[in-house]
Amino acid sequence: MSRTDAAVVPNPYAAPASSVQGPSATDTPAFFVVSPTKLVVLYVATLGLYPVFWFYMHWARIRAASGTRLWPVPRAVFAVVFVHALARRIDGALRGAGVARRWWPMSLASAFVALELLNYGSAIAWPWLVFHLPNGWLWLEWLSLLVMPLSCACLVRLQIAANAACGDPRAQANRHFTVFNLAWIVLGVVAIGWVLYGIATGIV
Repeated sequence: MSRTDAAVVPNPYAAPASSVQGPSATDTPAFFVVSPTKLVVLYVATLGLYPVFWFYMHWARIRAASGTRLWPVPRAVFAVVFVHALARRIDGALRGAGVARRWWPMSLASAFVALELLNYGSAIAWPWLVFHLPNGWLWLEWLSLLVMPLSCACLVRLQIAANAACGDPRAQANRHFTVFNLAWIVLGVVAIGWVLYGIATGIV
């Protein structure tokens, strides 16, 4: 047997030629990754409209990663109905990855639902409050300003857990602001300025 022939004889005790690789950077994350700072800025700049996009992206990523047949749009529009399901999925992913975290997902989801229902209720009661209470519109404005940061805090806690479940706790994949984000921020600053001016002068 020549030396060349001996080189091609398979060795049954040799390690496999192919190496085992973990999830690559191109794998679809199980959830939407975004930095808490970016979440807060866009939440405030859009006057609380950003969560609709936020919930949509989470459910779209869940559908893409798991192959589950679900509709992200209604789950984003009716977030108060589906936020508990999202919190359970995030908590399940953390447990499956062996990430120990004390963050009370169901309590956060319930707090978010309560705050959103309070906000919706005040919007429905707007005509009655405006016409039956002195400065009723002003009470509603202050109520909205109180509810927004509390609702945002609930989403931030959910997002931090989602980032950890995706193996990106620092949200390196989505921490920078895009041109589209900056456009929404500019519009939001103008809108917030108008609302504050209206509150101060009594226009709105």
